[in-house]
Amino acid sequence: MKKISAVLLVLVLVGSVVFAGFTGSATTGFGYNLDSGAVGFIKQSQAVSVDVSFLSVVGTAKGEGDVYAEINATLDFSFDNADASNTNNIDSIDIDWEFTSAKIIGDNWYVGILESLDAPNFAKSAIENQKRSTANDLGYLFDENKTDWADVQASKYIGKAQGVEVGYADYVGSFGFVGNLKNETYDFYGTLATPEYELGDGLTLKAGASGLLSDSAANAISGSVKVAYKTDDYSASVASDLVYQSEKLHADVAVNAVIDPVTVDVYFATVESYNKVNTAVENLLSVKAAAKVMDDLTLTLTGKDLVNAQDLSLSAKYQVNEELAVSANGGYVIDTEAWKAGASAEYKTADYTAKVGGTYKSSKKLALNASIESTTLIPGATLKLAYAGDDLTEVDPATEVNGNLGQILASVKIAF
Repeated sequence: MKKISAVLLVLVLVGSVVFAGFTGSATTGFGYNLDSGAVGFIKQSQAVSVDVSFLSVVGTAKGEGDVYAEINATLDFSFDNADASNTNNIDSIDIDWEFTSAKIIGDNWYVGILESLDAPNFAKSAIENQKRSTANDLGYLFDENKTDWADVQASKYIGKAQGVEVGYADYVGSFGFVGNLKNETYDFYGTLATPEYELGDGLTLKAGASGLLSDSAANAISGSVKVAYKTDDYSASVASDLVYQSEKLHADVAVNAVIDPVTVDVYFATVESYNKVNTAVENLLSVKAAAKVMDDLTLTLTGKDLVNAQDLSLSAKYQVNEELAVSANGGYVIDTEAWKAGASAEYKTADYTAKVGGTYKSSKKLALNASIESTTLIPGATLKLAYAGDDLTEVDPATEVNGNLGQILASVKIAF
């Protein structure tokens, strides 16, 4: 009651409310796990996003003269729920503030006093990625809506110290320092990023560097560079980040070239890393080439981890007509001699989308999936019927039981 009264009091005092956003959805489904025998309605998923602003204030001040100070900040008096699955969070009122800039500015230079910058990062894989997903109470996977791409980031190894940002003639850098004179401790930190140099007609170059000198943390330096070339007929770029720490080099290189109708990507990293978390794979080298050999036919050849596992695959996608697309793919891992082959089809109309696909592996495992989804059958609702089985192994002759039959799920989602 006190919280509700506080909200009402704020409404009266402020006099007006600006609704920046209010969206939500409810999802339920009925499923059957053919392996475990679990059957029934899945746990209903309810999500709401509330962002109501009572008052939003922009604070700014700017001095005068050849050298002047400028500061900008925002203040929001509002409530919102950061967790879409927990609507109780809207019971609390938030006061959020942020300094967007605080600088001393001169002729073609500035000093920002908020914080030092992260180490430059130019290279990122366009081939290797990891998807995040969640599961409900019957084991069905949902919302694979977050993808991390392989990326060796210098800021993983070079922790920044509190400091200032400096800009001069489109060069941007920062300097940080913290320490203790009595204990003789110190952390010196610095970054620098150049503007994009025009080296020639269509040829550009930019570079960056960072470093940390510390009595407690591991000393490290980094360098980054990106060279790009572009014309009306083709384009190419090479980007690289290198970090030297504790007598060990960490680096990645990303190459992209587009010469119509062929696109080629190459990625190399001394260690495979996603969102600053390393895997066990070292010296990762991957290559992907896609070519539109006909107006409606695209071939893609991919080689992942060519130094170690040597995972090779080839896929072909043919757009039969405006509604129907069919694909075929195959793969072979030289290290383990494992192979796989599969095919899929997608039929898309204004009223529904139907998909079906399957993959057979040399381990005698068969994966199948099929779904049909409509957003127009019942206006305002998304209806979906799906089947997924990722390991349909052969039936055991002794028990005549297949332990991996898959899952069926019918669901409906209503959103506003």
